Amino acid sequence: MILKKNSGWQRPLIVGLGIGVLCAAAFLSGILGSWSRRVTDRLYLPHPADQRIVIISIDDAAMARLGRWPWARSVHAELIDKIAAAKPFVIGYDVNFPEVSNQADDTALAKAIRAAGNVILPAELTLTFTRDAVLYDPTKVLMPISQIASAAKGIGHVNTPQDADGVVRRVPLSVRSPNGSYLISFEGQLAEPSVKAAVALKALDNLGRIIVHYVNAPGKGFPTFSAADVIDGKVKPEQLADRFVLVGATAPDLHDDQLVPTATTQPMAGIEIHASVLDTLLQKDYLREVPSILIALWLILLGAILGLLVPKLKARWSIPLAIVLWIVSIVGSFILFDYGWIADILWPTIAIILGFGAVMLERRITAERQKREIRSAFSRYVTESVVASILSDPSKLKLGGERRKMSVLFSDIRGFTTISEGLKPEKLVEIMNKYLTRMTDEVFKHEGVLDKYIGDAVMAFWNAPFDQTDHARRAVETALDMLSALKEMNTTKVFGDLELKIGVGVNTGDMVVGNMGSEERFDYTVIGDSVNLGSRLESLTKEYCVCLLITEATRLELNSGYLVRAIDLVAVKGKKEPVKIFEVMKRSKNASQADRQFVKKFEDALAAYFAKDFAGAVRLSDELLAERPDDGPSKTLKTRAEHFVAEPPPDDWNGVWVMTKK
Repeated sequence: MILKKNSGWQRPLIVGLGIGVLCAAAFLSGILGSWSRRVTDRLYLPHPADQRIVIISIDDAAMARLGRWPWARSVHAELIDKIAAAKPFVIGYDVNFPEVSNQADDTALAKAIRAAGNVILPAELTLTFTRDAVLYDPTKVLMPISQIASAAKGIGHVNTPQDADGVVRRVPLSVRSPNGSYLISFEGQLAEPSVKAAVALKALDNLGRIIVHYVNAPGKGFPTFSAADVIDGKVKPEQLADRFVLVGATAPDLHDDQLVPTATTQPMAGIEIHASVLDTLLQKDYLREVPSILIALWLILLGAILGLLVPKLKARWSIPLAIVLWIVSIVGSFILFDYGWIADILWPTIAIILGFGAVMLERRITAERQKREIRSAFSRYVTESVVASILSDPSKLKLGGERRKMSVLFSDIRGFTTISEGLKPEKLVEIMNKYLTRMTDEVFKHEGVLDKYIGDAVMAFWNAPFDQTDHARRAVETALDMLSALKEMNTTKVFGDLELKIGVGVNTGDMVVGNMGSEERFDYTVIGDSVNLGSRLESLTKEYCVCLLITEATRLELNSGYLVRAIDLVAVKGKKEPVKIFEVMKRSKNASQADRQFVKKFEDALAAYFAKDFAGAVRLSDELLAERPDDGPSKTLKTRAEHFVAEPPPDDWNGVWVMTKK
């Protein structure tokens, strides 16, 4: 029997690695980048904000109290005076004054800003992104009029560029113009020492942007007071003292808001985004992206792990394995985030799903192919029930070698060489096909495995690839049915005028069964001394002129359903240990009283022979031959007894007859 070599772990590993490599390539190319970022946004969990940051909001309540927007600049001046009186560390006033108002109000506002001495004002830019920098157009800068700007401590840009999906995740801390001049961000002006620290710690990306570590959802991160309450004196000075006070619009109607990772449906006010950037700088709570190459390697490793482990696990453990890998990726991402590293979540999930699905599909395809191969190969050697049993549990077909107790059968046509010489090749093939087909049917009927045809010989075995506790009985039943079938074929002239005779040997013992041969081509067969002994038994049937011989090991496995007689104690060629052999004459239900008496008398004759009563053995053999002149064992026993009457054996003779030919 020839089966293709199983690819084992190699094919699923290749499939898993292939999926990992494809996912890594897709990740590195930026496919699903927006989706990756949105999924990664789930890593942002609420954490305590720097309590030194305070927001003064221009909200609906302030506009209801202080009037419709825009306010007169005298109102802004009053608000700055109130805040400055509380001695804050710095005031970030995110309101632009790009046009001249009236002289009195502009002067009042400039005076208030100059008096405070720590006010940072905004500038709005038009930005352009290149491969290595964020550029601004110096001709398109929207900033306060010079009278007001000159009074401020500093001016910083308030641009918060969105990613492709409309979410603000990174803010450039500095931008430069084509002529090389730089403009620091609004937050950078508020926390200049911290900006230098961020640069030193390489917290910025190659474009000079910082990833904002948002504190919470909109409106939940920082202490916030209405501008109206500050002007009305409802905010205590100690609530603003030594604080980073940021003033900006939060009223929805002012439309100064954008989407952020912690709020993809509810926009966050621009002033709160600036506060979040400032918080990131002050707390040094920097975020960096895990290098893409490391994520790519992790995707490849996930594919390899799935390719290696899924085929080794039972089906009920494969899904838990995929879930565990996914949990490891997710938990690992959260742990890395706690240490300031953002790891992609989406692509590991995709890699696990695709890798698991691909490996399972490969296993399914391989299993189906192997089932087809097994069914095709075994259907020629075993019954359909055996094939079905193997397909339902392929582990029964252990590849390689397995030692187990089994029964083996050998049959051979008597005088086949002489028969073949007298027939034309076409006729010989026709006869052999008919004979072997019927003999194979008898093997299959008792669920045996047809090992091979050796010319005219048939070799079969039982108790593999699945357990058969009655393997010896099955082998003997097969042998008897083969003899009966051949008798029927001879009677019905299936072979024409030709009459075939066979000898059958059956042995039981330890054998090695499995797929044996080269790595590319191998047979499912049995080997071992017990197999060789079975072959020798078939040859011995010619010596004793009987049809079916079995060993004592097989005899001990049978019940009382057979008429069996001991034949001899022989040492077959190639073995030193003697073996007691028996002839299975027929089934007990078919045995007559005369048959039983004949067997009893033969056993008496054999006992006399082994007791060195050779004369008695000759006398009893004569009586047996008088009843059945053609009985081969009786003839053999008489010949040997007569020999020892003439030439007595040595004193240490143990009755063993040594065979000198196979």
